[in-house]
Amino acid sequence: MEHKKKDIILPLSLFILTILTRIPFTSKYLYNWDSVQFALALEHYDITVHQPHPPGYFLYVMLGRLINLFIRDANDTFILISILFSGLTVATIYYLGKEIFDKKIGIFAALIALTSPNLWFHGEVALTYVVEAFFSSFVALLCWRIIKGQHKYLWLSVIALGIAGGIRQNTIVFLLPLWLFSVKGITCRKIIASIGLLGVVCLLWFVPMVWMTGGLNAYNEAYRELWEFYTGRFSVFEKGWRMFNIFSLILLRYALYGIGTGIFILGLSTYSLIRQKKLSALDKQKTLFILMWITPSILFYLLIFIHPANPGYVLVFLPSLLLLTAAAIGYLSDNIKIVFKKDLGKSILSLILIVNTIIFVFAKYPYTYQNIKEYDSNLPMLLNSIKSFDPLTTGVFATEYLYYRYRQIMYYLPEYYVYDAGFRGERKLFWGTNRTTHLSDDFILPKNIRKFVVPLVNDEINKFKLTKEMSIYNIENTKFCLITGDIKLLNTLLPKMRHQLQQEDICN
Repeated sequence: MEHKKKDIILPLSLFILTILTRIPFTSKYLYNWDSVQFALALEHYDITVHQPHPPGYFLYVMLGRLINLFIRDANDTFILISILFSGLTVATIYYLGKEIFDKKIGIFAALIALTSPNLWFHGEVALTYVVEAFFSSFVALLCWRIIKGQHKYLWLSVIALGIAGGIRQNTIVFLLPLWLFSVKGITCRKIIASIGLLGVVCLLWFVPMVWMTGGLNAYNEAYRELWEFYTGRFSVFEKGWRMFNIFSLILLRYALYGIGTGIFILGLSTYSLIRQKKLSALDKQKTLFILMWITPSILFYLLIFIHPANPGYVLVFLPSLLLLTAAAIGYLSDNIKIVFKKDLGKSILSLILIVNTIIFVFAKYPYTYQNIKEYDSNLPMLLNSIKSFDPLTTGVFATEYLYYRYRQIMYYLPEYYVYDAGFRGERKLFWGTNRTTHLSDDFILPKNIRKFVVPLVNDEINKFKLTKEMSIYNIENTKFCLITGDIKLLNTLLPKMRHQLQQEDICN
């Protein structure tokens, strides 16, 4: 019993330390477009109007609803989830490192995860990715135990995999090859039974998700619409191999940001293994395990889609890279010890932790605390500037800037009619008022709307066609401005819009 208590103290300490490091840096506002859609789903779940967006994130939203009964604030609700799952992720990575390598590597990997700039950032905002990082780590841990002969974890592994799919549906697809690899030593009868259990777990969230969306046809249409007009449009198969180059650079950048300065040690150790021709000496079982873990998601991001402004995508496989980084520190320090008779492993680790922390807290780089601070400062000033216009006579038309689009304005200024003027082509138009989302073929405005307000980034103002009848209001101490004018001039400002203005009698 005493031994078991000691075994739990370290991961529990890592869990608590992670939570304590997250609390001071949380965002005060729903961070981006997706965050707002999760918040709207707390009030009314409907994938057809992207509350939230397809494929649904059902269990994530339902967990949010449960917590929101006590907290009563959407942003705080989802950030609490991010903080808690950050702690669980770090603790799980410790167990992974301990069981795949040894206790020292487990501690190293957990501490690198604690200070990973990418993982840290997603522990501070209202997004799903750190929850996915936990389930990816947890399923991987169970799979490793199954590989090592602990078949009692088979049933828990499929339950965890099914729940992970209810959080982010892609997680099942990305982790299923790893699970299949791990169960190859189990009888077919048990594998079939476990797959059946996985199906039951998935149905428990899929059926209510589809029902709340309005039925299977409505769900399929919403998913098809997003794929056709957004995600699927940018694949290598649609746009050619130039997209492969673009996706590769995005993926590399986000992975590097996840590992942080540990990438130098990982790179140096890899170079040493290659130069000394020791790659063949690597443990084949561990190598295959890592490859089965990371390959499916990487292939998807390289060939199908990865968002150019969303580093959270890589969190599904980032824990494996953190484990490799920790193992690289151990390998490099062992080699140094042979020559210099001194173990520098802790010194190397300390340097990585310090620099990673400095990067997250102080660097002027996207997806750091400074980025969160800037957002929390800019958004209220933007909202207050818009509030200087009468909502009874003014419509707000937001363009493509991801972090200040129509969703944030619609959520925080529910008294206004707010329109998404960022999409082009044949896609239906999203707009809303009173935190209710609508879809239409054209801009549907009340007859009393006589003016428009378009928030713009200062650097992009030259992309829009301004006339002397329009006014520009710079928002002090931000990179934003407001363009305003008579509603009849909106198509002049945004000439590429396919959607037309239609003013009707609208009842709120």
